[in-house]
Amino acid sequence: MYKEIGLSPMAGYTDGVMRELALEWGADFVFSEMLSVEGVLRSTEKTEEVIPSSPCRIQLFGSDPRRMAKAALKLKDVATWFDINAGCPVRKVTRRGAGSALLKDPDKIGEMIRALKEVSCVPVSVKIRLGWDSVESDRIIPPILEAKPDAVFIHGRTVSQGYSGSANWKEIESIAGTLRQAGILSYGSGDLFSPQAVAEALKNYSVDGVVVARGAIGNPWIFKQAKDLMELGTYEEFGLNERLEHFLYHIERLAGVVGEDQAVKDLRKSFAGYTRNIRYASNLRKEYMKCDSLEEVRELFRAFVPDFQAFE
Repeated sequence: MYKEIGLSPMAGYTDGVMRELALEWGADFVFSEMLSVEGVLRSTEKTEEVIPSSPCRIQLFGSDPRRMAKAALKLKDVATWFDINAGCPVRKVTRRGAGSALLKDPDKIGEMIRALKEVSCVPVSVKIRLGWDSVESDRIIPPILEAKPDAVFIHGRTVSQGYSGSANWKEIESIAGTLRQAGILSYGSGDLFSPQAVAEALKNYSVDGVVVARGAIGNPWIFKQAKDLMELGTYEEFGLNERLEHFLYHIERLAGVVGEDQAVKDLRKSFAGYTRNIRYASNLRKEYMKCDSLEEVRELFRAFVPDFQAFE
């Protein structure tokens, strides 16, 4: 059975360019940055900036099922899939009763699923965590099953864990089995930072696929590498020269949307990913933070990389 590898929604990261790069590197699907239901309905500038300009899977966060349905209607011309965020542990989201705060009221999650299905003809899913302070799958999953979403994305940590500790893939497997009996697709998430981790998750667990989040930041080729590893038993690795070439390509692609100087600033948060596990990378990262233009970035790379001709 073919299992999918997708790009998870990430606020501040999964913009149009990152989504395009992930697809070019073999991702089976990608999601927009999560969109605020209230921002969509009020047409706030911040939300308007991140609404996809072309058809895309969209993740919504909010606390009211009816308003979420209204937001979905407003996005019907661009959405190819709606995902409800019931997994974000960030305080500014949960204090509004959204994100993982919804896990405290699984019945409301069910209401949201039904509300979206009533107004939309595209698939509807929900992203969850395992519980608040402990694993609470027995309480969270039943209302979701009753609402019959098309899929459930499961992050293998509790809310209180945040992103610390290890993801509990055994519990993801247990939930996946329950969902499978109900004809609902399951996708696992957590600790997928390498092609090996992705391949092992798909091989060892009965999920229908996985979504890669932080592991794809500055590492868009993880999708192709994981697929090559599963199909060929090996994959191409990239050295510093190649990674920096790909990073420059990312800047140039983003510059076409936001301008060169802004692209250099916006990708400061992604540069650590492009230079992960590279010797002396910390010095390179520090110097990159001082760059304000694409030419300064090129000059920096020429200084650090002997084969600077690659960056002409």
